[in-house]
Amino acid sequence: MNTMPVNSNNNVSMQGNWWRKFKDCVGQKTINTFKERTFKDSARLREVRDKRNDIMSSPMWNRGIMGATALVTQPVIDNYNHRVDEETRVVSRNRTLAKIIAGTTVGMFVVRGPIYKAIENMTNLKGTSRYSKSLLPKKFINEIAKNDSFLKNYRSALAMFIALLAMCGTNFLLDAPLTIFLTNLFNDKSGIKPPKEDDEKKALCVDINQTNAKEVDIAKQGEVKYA
Repeated sequence: MNTMPVNSNNNVSMQGNWWRKFKDCVGQKTINTFKERTFKDSARLREVRDKRNDIMSSPMWNRGIMGATALVTQPVIDNYNHRVDEETRVVSRNRTLAKIIAGTTVGMFVVRGPIYKAIENMTNLKGTSRYSKSLLPKKFINEIAKNDSFLKNYRSALAMFIALLAMCGTNFLLDAPLTIFLTNLFNDKSGIKPPKEDDEKKALCVDINQTNAKEVDIAKQGEVKYA
């Protein structure tokens, strides 16, 4: 008597196929219960979105957003650093505030804002002035005219490059003096007075005298040892 062996793998595969078909059927029935709809953005919504994209892609507003984020976080970290004494915390916080305010102000209204505006005027495809297309690559004007996003990216990249070059000069001519002025102003408002010149000279003399005294003691110890 010959008996056919039972193939357990076939049974498992049949059960799996049955369960898969059942899930597909239930899922399709669920999807069919919803009617097909097409959502279209209104003209007002598209206008608001375009304005938002222009603001977010502008180097000037990008610098402002970074400055606002730093203004909210970094002074708080310096103010609650309990590893140093209170006066050091206050001076560090004031210096951080001054650096952020000075850097953001110069970056927005001196470097990135005017530079991006100038680049917009000098990469204007519809402009009729003498310099309206002076910064556009002549070989790719036709391609740029067909692609608005390429023109926007080109303006942003060019503005960033020129702004980096300009920052090499503004950091020393504008940022540093403004930071010192604001730091002294904030310290004065916080009741911290800058050290006087006489006090600094006295402290320096004390340090020199202490150093000399240590050197004399070391020399005496050496003489005693060799004696």
